[in-house]
Amino acid sequence: MYDLGNGYVIKIAKSKKGINCNRIEVNIYYSLLEPIKKYVAKIKEYHKEYHWIAMKKYDRKFPVSSNYKLKLMKLVKTFRANGIIPSKGIRHYYKPYAPNIRLKRGGQIVIIDYGGFKYARK
Repeated sequence: MYDLGNGYVIKIAKSKKGINCNRIEVNIYYSLLEPIKKYVAKIKEYHKEYHWIAMKKYDRKFPVSSNYKLKLMKLVKTFRANGIIPSKGIRHYYKPYAPNIRLKRGGQIVIIDYGGFKYARK
C-alpha cells in the first residue's frame, strides 16, 4: 500500500491472490447498502482487472479496548445479518487484527482491508 499524499492510498496487487483480494474488495464495496458501506474504506477508483485500488486513507488507529471490542462485535453482527462474513482478524472481535481496522474522525470503526471477507451461502 502506498500513500498518494492526497488523502488516498493505492493498494497494488503483487500476485494472483492480491488481485483476487482486490476483486473481492471492489465487489463487496459496490454491493453493500449505504448504511453498511460506511463501515468499509471508501474505494475511489480501481483498475478494471483489479491490479490496483485507490482508497480513502484513514489514519486513526483502532484502540484495542473493551469499549471498541464491543463496538466491533456489534459491527460483525451487522455484517453477518447482511450476508457478509468478515475475515478472521475482524470476526474474532475479542482479539482483533488491529492493522486492518481504523477509526473515522467521529470514532466510527472502518475496515480498511476487507479482501478476506466472504458472502454467506444461502
